[in-house]
Amino acid sequence: MKKTLVAIAAVVATTGAMADVTIFGIVDQAYATTSTTAADGAKTTTNAIKPTYTGNELGFKGSEDLGNGMAADFQIHFGPTVDGGNSPVASQTTPYTVSGSSAPTNYQSWVGLKGDFGSLRVGQFFSPSFFNNATYDTVGYTAFGYNAGAVNGTSATLLANTIEYNLPSLVQGLTVSLSNNQGETAGASTGNQNNARINYAAGAFSVGYAAANINTSATTTTAQNSLGFSYDLGMAKIAYYTTSSKLSTATTTDTGNVYGVSIPYDAFTIGLQSSTGTVSSVSTSASLVQVMYALSKRTKLIFQQGMTDVSGSKVATAGSALGLWHSF
Repeated sequence: MKKTLVAIAAVVATTGAMADVTIFGIVDQAYATTSTTAADGAKTTTNAIKPTYTGNELGFKGSEDLGNGMAADFQIHFGPTVDGGNSPVASQTTPYTVSGSSAPTNYQSWVGLKGDFGSLRVGQFFSPSFFNNATYDTVGYTAFGYNAGAVNGTSATLLANTIEYNLPSLVQGLTVSLSNNQGETAGASTGNQNNARINYAAGAFSVGYAAANINTSATTTTAQNSLGFSYDLGMAKIAYYTTSSKLSTATTTDTGNVYGVSIPYDAFTIGLQSSTGTVSSVSTSASLVQVMYALSKRTKLIFQQGMTDVSGSKVATAGSALGLWHSF
């Protein structure tokens, strides 16, 4: 094996430099129990081995210097199955729900150019709206789906067939992202959506706003907004974000509000979060306690305990999980 690597290095040395490529990933597995109580009092319990924090990841990314301050870069990012079930795939409400995958990659995969003009990329991306929510979520955004995604429909988490443009940094701490997604359906505009996000961070303070306009059908559109902020007090970090979503033909607006705090203590990080929201005039509330213990910089033990309550259908769901998370 060592001789093979030496031979490859020799070939590269004589034929030209290779692009800088990094292999990265995460293995996230937990024993999780979910109990649901229906309006009639009937209770069902499901036990599973599954990812509960970020999901499992395997990716390749790299760049090549093109000269004159410009570079080409790429990323191919998969969501592999570790527990033997179906591949996780991003969805609207719980980004890493274990379900059948309809795409070859389950995360961001793209090719692009970057330079003084910013960066222009083509491929599949997490939407700017998703990133805005995730930035101000204190439990990792994916934990059991106990976040605004669970109480308010937001723009699709993962956008395929997308062009993304990130503006250069004109003001220190200010970032701006734009994306256009093509639905690739008959009727041209059906399924298309535009996303935009602006974020400003200075010291301990951060604030961000995102907006999306989605062609829900040939005759209707959905307008979605997200506003969040956080402040790091040192002993704890507090965060809040609010979302809204309104179909052009609807008379009501779906809303969500998420409050969170993250408390570091030695090797522990304690995350507390609660959310309230209304979808189609039905109120939902959720809460989550998450405790992470860092065994090293790349390995964590994670415990979660949460619950949701849907007032309209009188359905309550409680869940707990104990897992191991490792990055490489």
